[in-house]
Amino acid sequence: MALSHTGFFLLRSPLYPVNRYRDVLEGSLQELADKNPLFLYALCIASGDLLKELERFLSDPASFNKKKTDKLRKSLYKYWVRACSRSTPYGLFAGCTTGTIGADTQLLLNDMKDAYQYVRLDMDYYTRICNHISQQPDISMALRYYPNNSLYKTGDKYRYAEYTINNNRRKYLLTAVEDSVFMTAIIREAAAGLTIAQIVQVIHEQDPSVTEEEATGFVRELIDSQLLIADTEPRITGEDNLQSLTDRLLSIPDASTFRDALLALQQLFRQQDFERSRLAAIHQQCETAFPVSIPKDLLQIDLFKTAQQCQLSETLVNDILSQIHRLMALCLGYTKGQTEMSSFMTRFMERYESQEVPLNLVLDGETGIGYGAAIENTVHTPFVEDVAGASASENQTVNWSPLQQLGLDKYEQFLQQDLTEVAITDEDLQKLGDPETVPMARSCYLFGSLLGSSAETADKGDYRFALNSMGGPSAANLLGRFCNGDEVLTEKVKTILDEEAAAYPDLVIAEVVHFPEARAANVLIRPTLRPYEIPYIGVAGTSEEFRIPVADIMVSVRQNEVILRSKRLNKRILPRLSSAHNYGYNSLPIYKFLCDLQHQSLISFLHWDWGVFANRKRLPRVVYKNIILSRATWTLTSKEVEHLGDDADANLRFFDQYREQQKMPDKVLLAEADNELLLDLTAPAAIGLLIDHVKKMTSVKLKECLLAEESGIVRDTDNGAYAHEVLIPMRSVPVAEKPGDKPRPVVATAAPVQLPERSFAPGSEWLYVKVYCGFRVAEELLATWFAEQLPQWQEDGLFEEFFFLRYGDPLPHIRLRFRNSQHPGHNDEILHRIQNGLQPLVDNGQVSKIQCDTYIREIERYGAATMEISEQLFSADSLAVLGVVSMLEGAEGETYRWRMALRGTDMLLEDFGLTPTERKQLLAGLREGFAAEFGGAKAQHKPLNDKYRKHQQEIASFLRAENDEANEISDAVDFFRQRSAITAPLAQQIRQHYQNDNRYFDILASHIHMFLNRIFVAKQRKHEMVIYHFLEKYYLSQLAMEATLK
Repeated sequence: MALSHTGFFLLRSPLYPVNRYRDVLEGSLQELADKNPLFLYALCIASGDLLKELERFLSDPASFNKKKTDKLRKSLYKYWVRACSRSTPYGLFAGCTTGTIGADTQLLLNDMKDAYQYVRLDMDYYTRICNHISQQPDISMALRYYPNNSLYKTGDKYRYAEYTINNNRRKYLLTAVEDSVFMTAIIREAAAGLTIAQIVQVIHEQDPSVTEEEATGFVRELIDSQLLIADTEPRITGEDNLQSLTDRLLSIPDASTFRDALLALQQLFRQQDFERSRLAAIHQQCETAFPVSIPKDLLQIDLFKTAQQCQLSETLVNDILSQIHRLMALCLGYTKGQTEMSSFMTRFMERYESQEVPLNLVLDGETGIGYGAAIENTVHTPFVEDVAGASASENQTVNWSPLQQLGLDKYEQFLQQDLTEVAITDEDLQKLGDPETVPMARSCYLFGSLLGSSAETADKGDYRFALNSMGGPSAANLLGRFCNGDEVLTEKVKTILDEEAAAYPDLVIAEVVHFPEARAANVLIRPTLRPYEIPYIGVAGTSEEFRIPVADIMVSVRQNEVILRSKRLNKRILPRLSSAHNYGYNSLPIYKFLCDLQHQSLISFLHWDWGVFANRKRLPRVVYKNIILSRATWTLTSKEVEHLGDDADANLRFFDQYREQQKMPDKVLLAEADNELLLDLTAPAAIGLLIDHVKKMTSVKLKECLLAEESGIVRDTDNGAYAHEVLIPMRSVPVAEKPGDKPRPVVATAAPVQLPERSFAPGSEWLYVKVYCGFRVAEELLATWFAEQLPQWQEDGLFEEFFFLRYGDPLPHIRLRFRNSQHPGHNDEILHRIQNGLQPLVDNGQVSKIQCDTYIREIERYGAATMEISEQLFSADSLAVLGVVSMLEGAEGETYRWRMALRGTDMLLEDFGLTPTERKQLLAGLREGFAAEFGGAKAQHKPLNDKYRKHQQEIASFLRAENDEANEISDAVDFFRQRSAITAPLAQQIRQHYQNDNRYFDILASHIHMFLNRIFVAKQRKHEMVIYHFLEKYYLSQLAMEATLK
C-alpha cells in the first residue's frame, strides 16, 4: 500500500490575515466598523441580530451601560477572531481555493474583490417555498407525482417514511397504510410520474363507480401523507435547486408569478458585490413573493477565494505522504469494539442465516431486525422527543491495546522529563506492525495545516504539518459540499471517483442520496458526482436508469461481510456518501446503515489517541518527524477561576502565573468539539471571555495555538500571513481488497446458579413465552389481542398469575409468563392459543418468532422471602396496564399514556404506604440515577425543569382523583384501583419483612421500573427519567405548600 497525491488540493483560509485579530482588542467598535465593511457584510449573513445590536450601539453609545457594552464586545470578539484565525468555511468568514501540486510551493491569495460567492437559499426555507408552491390548487394539478422512494410492502401493508415538523425540525417516522387494489395500481402506474388527473383515471379503471371528487380527494390525501411526492421536491444532488424549480414552473401558466420571483432571486444571487443592500433586496424579494416565514439564516453562502499562485511542491507533498504512510501503523493499534455493523451481522445470521433478503424488510424495526439504536427512532414517542440521549462518553468502554500502551509510555516520558513535546519514533511504530497490512480504500484525504516561516523554507524540509485528520473511504468526503460553487473542483473530484470505480470493475459504487432534517441538508447539497445513486427520501440527480431504489437492494452476510446486491443490475453495490454530514445522529436506520457500510473492511481514519489520559490536566504535543499528531492541551476547571471577577488586572496576573506554571503559551484555542476560538491571554478582553465561559462549565479544553502572526506559508498580496488548512486527496495503491478484522462475536454471559426455586424450564409450573416483533406490533398485540383474551383466560382458570415485560435488546420482543402451580397442563393450552392466535402475524412477517424459554427468578432483586409476593404484584400490574393501554388510541392516546404513567406511579407509591417526604426522597434518588445515564444531572436539569413548567398544571390535575371525571380518565383509573386492591395488602407483607431495611424501597423502585416498562412502547428508560423528575417536582411543590399552611 503506497500513498500518492492526485495532482490537486483544496486550500481553506479565513477572511483576514491572522495578525488582524488584534484589531478588536486595540481599536474602538466604531473604528472596527468603519474600516471593515466586508466584516459587517459577513456578520449580516451570520448573525443579523448582532449586527443590529452593533448599529444601535454606534448610533447611541450612551444608551449602552458597561455590562451591555461588554456583552456586545465579547460577541463581536468571537466573530472577528474567527474571521482572522479559523479556516472552516462559514459564510464569508472563510473560503476555499482549489490548488495544484507542482514544482514548488507558492500560496499567494488575491484581494477579496476577486472572490466569488456561491449563494443559495437555506434548505429549510427553500423546502417551505416548494411546499407552498406545490399546494396551490392550479399548480398542483400540473405537477407530476411519484411514490415515496422509501415505500415497500410487508404483509398486507405498505410502509414508508414520512416526516412531521416539530420545532422547525423534520422528524421521520415509519408509517403503514393498508393495501388495496387502488393502492397497488397507483403505486405501480405512478412509478414513471403521473398528474393528479392521471392518478384519478387509474382509480376509475379499478372502480368506475368512484366519483371524480372522491378519487381526487383520495389522491390529495396520499399527497398530504407523503406517500406520493411532487416533482418540485428539493434535490440533494444534481443541478441547482432554484434553477430546477424555475425550469419546472416554465410549463405551468398559473405559476408565472412564482417563476418570475425565482428568476429575480437568481439574478440577485449572481451579483458578486459585497453590499448589504443586496442582502436586503433578497430578503425583500422573498418576503414579497412567498407567504412563508423567513428564518434568521435565510441564505447559505460559500466563499471561493482566488489566488495569484496556489501550488504545493510535489516534493513537499510526497514527503508528508511518506510520513503519513509510516504512521498508518497506528491504525493497527486501534481496538475494535462491538460495532453496530458487527452486531447487525450477528443478528442477521441468527435470523436469516445464509438467505439473501430485501434490505428494507431486514431493516424494518417491526418485521426485520432493524439497525442499531436507530430502531427506536422510528417509534413515535412525543413525550421524550425533546429529551437528550446518553452521551457517547457515558457508554464508552476502555479497551487496552498496543496503542494505549504507547500512549502510556509517552505520558510517563512527559511526566518524568517535564516535556512540552514527545516524539513517536520509528521503533515505536515497528512495535505496532507493518503499515502495508492496513486495509485502505482506493482514495482518502489528508487534512491539516502547513507550518513554517515561508514557502521557500518549507520546500527545503523546514516545516511541520499539523494533522487534523486523515479520512475516507473516499477523497470526496469533505469535498462534495464545495463542488457546486467550483466547476474546476467538481471535475477533479469526478476524476478521482472515476478512478475509484475503475478499481472495482465488477461492482457498482453508488452515492447515497438522502434528505434529513432540513437544515442539515445545507451541507448535503452537491452535484451529481457518481454515475449511480441510491435515493432514499431524497431526489437524485441521475437519470432513472442509474438510480438504485432501496426496494431493489438485497442484503446477505457472507464470510463476515455484509453484501448488498442490486436485483436489476445483478451486481454488488458499495454505498458511498460524498459529504461530511454527521449521519450518525438521529438518522433513519436505512440511511445510517448505508453510510456505516461504506467503512466495512476498511480503516478510514488516522489520529492520535491519548486514551485514558485524555482528560489529564496537561498533555504535551505529540510529533512524528515533521508531523504534529496532537497539539499540547490543558484542562482548565471552573474551580480554578471561581475567585476571579471583574478586576482585569488581577485576572491578568492570575493567568500570567498560571501560564508560567502550566508551560502555556500566551495564545491558546478554546476548544469545544470541532469549534476553536483564539484567545490571547495577555489581553484582558480575551481573559474575561474565557473566565465567563469556564464558569458556565465544569471544565474547558485549551489547545496550543500554532499560528504565527508575521510569518507563514500562506500569504496575500499585502504580505499578510494566513491561518489555513489544506485538504489533500490521496490514492491508495494497490487497493486493499481483503476484509478487515472479523467482528467480535456477542459475548455470552455466564449462566446463573440454578436452584430449584429459582429456575423453571418449559413444562414446569411457569410458562415463559417470547414473542419477537417490532415495538408498534407489540403495542398493538398487547392493547388488543392480549387485552381481550387474558381476562377471559383468567376467568376460565387457565392461569393463576401472569405478567409481561417489553424488551428491545438484542431484538424487540414481549416476554410473557404464566403460572399454573396446580394445573401445569394448562400451560400447553395457553401456548396453543397464543400460537394459533398469532399465526397470521407470523405468516405475514409481523411476528418473526415465538419462542419458549426458561424463567429464572430475580431473587436477589426481589428477595427470597418476597419473590412470590412480587410475582403476584407483577400479575396485578400487568393486567392493569393491559386495561389502560387498550384505551389509548392515536396521538391523543400518547398524551394520555404519560399522564396515566404519572398517575399509576403515584398510586403505587400510595399502595406501598410512602409519606409525601418519602415519595420525594425516593423519586429524587431515582431521578439522579437516570440523569447520570442521559448526559449528567447538570445537563438535564434545565430542559427537564422547562418541560415540567410547560406541563405543570395538567400534572397537578391528573394526579388529583377529584378531577378524574373531568379529565375523562375514570375508567382507566379503575384499572389501577383494581390493582391497588391487590397491591396494598401485598405491599404490607413486604414491609413486614423489611421493617428496618432500605430493601423495601429498593423493591418498590423495581416495581415502579417494571410498571413504566410495561406502559411505555419504547425508550422506556428515557421516559422513566422524565416521570421521576415530574413526580419529584410535584411532591416538592406539595410539601412546600403544606409548609406554608402550617
